[in-house]
Amino acid sequence: MIDMDTEERVSLVTRNAMEIINEDELRKLLSEKENPLAYIGFEPSGLVHMGWALVTSKIRDLCDAGFKVIILWADWHAAINDKLGGDLENIRACARYMEDCFVALGVPRDKVEFRYASEVLDDLTYWEDLIKIGKVTTMSRVKRAMTIMGRKEDEAELDSSKVIYPLMQATDIFHLRSTSATPA
Repeated sequence: MIDMDTEERVSLVTRNAMEIINEDELRKLLSEKENPLAYIGFEPSGLVHMGWALVTSKIRDLCDAGFKVIILWADWHAAINDKLGGDLENIRACARYMEDCFVALGVPRDKVEFRYASEVLDDLTYWEDLIKIGKVTTMSRVKRAMTIMGRKEDEAELDSSKVIYPLMQATDIFHLRSTSATPA
C-alpha cells in the first residue's frame, strides 16, 4: 500500500526530470494504478560510473512512488552493438556486476525485476511481435533510429544485425509489459 497521495507520487516521479511528455497522463496513471509498470533497458558494457548514481536515484524514486520497475539487461542488444567484443558471456558477467552495483547504490531488489533479454527472446511471441513491428516500419525509419545505439545510419550497411536493434527495442516495451511477473 502506497502511503502518499497522487500529487506526492507525481512530485516524486517528476523530481529532477528534464522533460515530462504528458503530466496529466502521469497523474491519471498514478491515480488509477497503485503499482504501474516502468521499464528501463541497459546494455551491459563496462564499468559503473558516477552517472549511474543519477539513474539509480530515479529508479528509487519510481519504486518509492509505487512503480514496479523492470530493469532489462540487454545482453543480445549489447552483442549486436559489439560491446565487450560481442562476447555474450562477458556481457552477462558485466550485467551481474552492474546488478550488484545497482543494489549497492540503493535500488531495492524487492521492488525491481531484473531480466535478461536472452530470457525474453526465448519466447516465440517476442519474434512474432518483432516481425509485426518490422512490417509497419520502413527501413529508412529503422536506419534513422540507429542513433539510439550510438550508430550512424550508414553503419547499417556494415552489419545487418544492427538493423534488428531498433525493432528489438520497440518489441521489448510491449513484450516486457505482457510477461512481467507483476502485471501492469
